[in-house]
Amino acid sequence: MRPRAILTALLAVTSLAGAETWTDHGEYDIVMSVRSEASARKRVELLDAWKQKYPKTEMAQVRLELYLASYRELGDTVRMLQSAREMLSAQPDNAVGLYWCTALVPEVKDAPPDALEAGEKSARALLSHLDDAVFQKRKQPTELLAHRTLGWIAWQRGDLAGAEGEFRQYLEKSPKSAEIAVWMGIVSGLEKEPEKQSAGLWLLERAAGQRGEGALPDDQRRQIAALSDGLYAAYHGSSDGLEEFKAAAATNTVPPPGYRIETAAAAAARHADEELARTNPQLLAWLRIRRQLESPDADKYFTETLKTTPLPRLKGTVVRVSPENRPAEIALSLDQPNAEDVVLKVPVAFRNTAAPGTVLEFEGNADSFEKQPFRLIVQTDHDHIYGWPEATSRR
Repeated sequence: MRPRAILTALLAVTSLAGAETWTDHGEYDIVMSVRSEASARKRVELLDAWKQKYPKTEMAQVRLELYLASYRELGDTVRMLQSAREMLSAQPDNAVGLYWCTALVPEVKDAPPDALEAGEKSARALLSHLDDAVFQKRKQPTELLAHRTLGWIAWQRGDLAGAEGEFRQYLEKSPKSAEIAVWMGIVSGLEKEPEKQSAGLWLLERAAGQRGEGALPDDQRRQIAALSDGLYAAYHGSSDGLEEFKAAAATNTVPPPGYRIETAAAAAARHADEELARTNPQLLAWLRIRRQLESPDADKYFTETLKTTPLPRLKGTVVRVSPENRPAEIALSLDQPNAEDVVLKVPVAFRNTAAPGTVLEFEGNADSFEKQPFRLIVQTDHDHIYGWPEATSRR
């Protein structure tokens, strides 16, 4: 529950001296005994007795503050929240109730089902009362507390974008908070966009390496370090580049715009491409074309790039020819066995055929393409098809 400075200030009981507020002298005696009792547990018993004997009293709010202070000493966050909510039920703008309801909702594990709604309402009320006299000297910590709780509530509701927005506002004003960096890191990591997932890993690594002001306790920091290192290796496919990533995260609160960690799938694809560049560059050239034609921007790529530039020299295997004896159309598989990946069209038919399985190389110009089933139509001529069988002479 942060920040501590506010907790003590807001728990200060307003006044126990106004005799005109007592129901009778008996109530006065009970309150004085509560005030002088050092044991929080015994103080709660005295408060229960006071409540039973004087259920209706002008001191009801003071009694709730004393309950709240006693439960705080006992570490009973559930009853603390219950007391804060009772304060607000009687006085919706009660500063102590608003503060504690806001502060406690993320801390109470067994909160009632409507606790999130109560916490959100209190946090928004705090933000609207920041200029009130009671908060003016503690304006920024109170504002941070409200964003912390609103972000946590959005997270619990599955509103990841809302949670990220609240945590971002918090970190903009208090960038050294490792706790909020961890929370925002987890929320960002749950989103599907690679940029958000990269930012989530960045924030976790930043929190894991942070020391001094705003840092996590050592045991939590070690747990986050182990978690973030493991997540990086799983996401990237290895620990390559981890130390450089940690160093960058240590010097910047958030990653630069557009920053992305290479995914394991992307790293595997890159390694495969590097191997193809060494062993089969023609296949790599074709795969790069095909990926573009199967992407969401396929039409734009085809119109603006592929159709305006001659194809590189590619290689494929004959699947069929048409007509069979004097073909003017040759279907080739380039990366999918027996699939018609590319269909070559020539203006003048060949005088002899090429059997299925014949390996050809070709150059030409893309004419059109089909998405389902995938086919690229290429216009070329005899001089730009290499490996066509020699005609068999007849005797």
